[in-house]
Amino acid sequence: MSRTLILTPEQLDEFDRRGVLRVSSLFSAERVRRAREYVHRRLARFGLWKDGAWCLDAVPRPEWPATGLKTSEAIGNRHPDLVALLDEPALLCIVDTLLDGAPSEHTVYKRPQVLFTLPNSRTWTVPTHWHVDIPRLANGRRPGVQLFAFLDTVAHRGGGTLVVAGSHRLLNEGRSVRVRDLKRLFCREAFFRELYAEAPDGVEDRARLLGRTSNVDDVALEVVELTGAPGDAYFTDLRVLHTAAPNAAERPRMM
Repeated sequence: MSRTLILTPEQLDEFDRRGVLRVSSLFSAERVRRAREYVHRRLARFGLWKDGAWCLDAVPRPEWPATGLKTSEAIGNRHPDLVALLDEPALLCIVDTLLDGAPSEHTVYKRPQVLFTLPNSRTWTVPTHWHVDIPRLANGRRPGVQLFAFLDTVAHRGGGTLVVAGSHRLLNEGRSVRVRDLKRLFCREAFFRELYAEAPDGVEDRARLLGRTSNVDDVALEVVELTGAPGDAYFTDLRVLHTAAPNAAERPRMM
């Protein structure tokens, strides 16, 4: 049965302010199960999934920032059960709402990409490789949204993507800004200099940056870890600063 989900005014305000919105149980359990089982079947070829359980000793343990497998080759992104996730009625409704009815197109990413990370670190930290995927546009409008969907549980320190909530509201002064120039401009502020700085005092000190908040030009900023259960989803403004993170858990990340 199809579902229709209309975001509340509070959710729309949260997305405008933070550029990050979590929607619990967005995807039907059946769609998620089929997608997850497809990934399991592909991983079984490497011995990583056997008799309904992970067998992580089947391959050498990667070391951060290596993820262990090249997912485009090991898993792929063309299978119908992965593509079907993008046809979830509630998802389409949310995208239409967040884009204010503007046409939705998939030129950059025509199919969903599986984010799979084997456990690859004994300790967890906040990395320094923060980035955005597109330049700032002169019109200052929202250029698009990105979806992160959970195929399995991703817990704290389990490899979930990190984002800086609120960062999409900065550097929108009516001019285009190239991706390669954004770091220099962000680092005019102490909050961002700390995020980008290498860790002279060790990884544990940088781990304390998770949840760090600040105000820059009256914009509230916070370092947020994307964690969730199967079927949960996050929507982010494409301008939000983000980074991959190490997986210090005992199970792979599957998003």
